Amino acid sequence: MTNRERYEEDLKIIPEGGSKAYVIDGFNACIRRHGCFGHLCGYVEVPDGLSVDIDEIDCHGGITFNDHGSAFPTNGYYIGFDCLHYRDWDPFSARAMLLASDHTYKDSEFVLNEIKNIIKQLKEKQHENF
Repeated sequence: MTNRERYEEDLKIIPEGGSKAYVIDGFNACIRRHGCFGHLCGYVEVPDGLSVDIDEIDCHGGITFNDHGSAFPTNGYYIGFDCLHYRDWDPFSARAMLLASDHTYKDSEFVLNEIKNIIKQLKEKQHENF
């Protein structure tokens, strides 16, 4: 399946500008699709009282968001990452013919697995703090 085909199939799960909320192991999370570029971003709510050094969280491209936001399932503090990094395929750049053949589309399954990885790390930090 091509990047374009994977992207178009993934639009059925999360449309342009849309999002999908999850609760995984008690953590609120969501996947959002960027309205202009079309790439996906993953976010996890950090539990109250848990101190997190975002530089210690391992995920695709590193943590690129850490704040509160009105676009999330709750009003909590979220950390997140995006799939618009070197060798990530996005429809905006593909239309502009700015991508090389080795770029890959990071679909909702990939993002959900990264979210689960972040949650695992947050749970380990919770365990260390208690």
